[in-house]
Amino acid sequence: MNRIKIYTDRHKIAEFERSVNETIEASNSLIRIFEEFQPFMRINSVMDFETLVDDPEGTFDKVLISNINLNNSFGLKPDPATAAQLFNIDRPNYLNLVAGMPIQWDDCKPCQKAKIKKGKRAISFERYRAYSDYITFEGGEFVPNPEAIEAKIQTFDVYAETPEQLSIYNHFKELVTILNKHDTLYPMPGPDKEKLTKIFGLMIERPPYEGKFLINPQSLMEQIFKY
Repeated sequence: MNRIKIYTDRHKIAEFERSVNETIEASNSLIRIFEEFQPFMRINSVMDFETLVDDPEGTFDKVLISNINLNNSFGLKPDPATAAQLFNIDRPNYLNLVAGMPIQWDDCKPCQKAKIKKGKRAISFERYRAYSDYITFEGGEFVPNPEAIEAKIQTFDVYAETPEQLSIYNHFKELVTILNKHDTLYPMPGPDKEKLTKIFGLMIERPPYEGKFLINPQSLMEQIFKY
């Protein structure tokens, strides 16, 4: 069955694209913060990142502990704060950064190198997962996935598909054609044209009443989805 595109939700597209870009920026920011604050581990895969984003604090501490060469024959668990001090690692500022808490900016060299925004909590795992299908991990950072993004954008197109919906579309198409033909043969006063746009839920080329009558996609969509 034929279908006719009647409306593209530009607002939803803009919201979606902004959310994808924010997810990329926030994910890469977390990577930079993590890598600037410790020298032991680099994020080399999606799996590495998902471990980090799921628990930024715990992942950081595990990396510190795993790189301490201490005699642990008594089964005692090393303290991450102590481990950080041994390596001269600024653990307090890292924890504050990923939690969106205040930091000692002037004394925090990793903060300045990471080029991060103050007071913004690290991206959550849930937020990352909500848009992970639309981003790709390449060369140690996330970038857009154009094919996935384009496929999603197409879902914001609205179509007339059923016989009832197509009939409504054709009705308004013919209505606009007739009104414009009539206006050409017998020019209507501007105020009358403005009234007709309101009566029939149409648009005009140059509001409030100059130019040709046009189908109003938003109004047409509302009519179509009554069926």
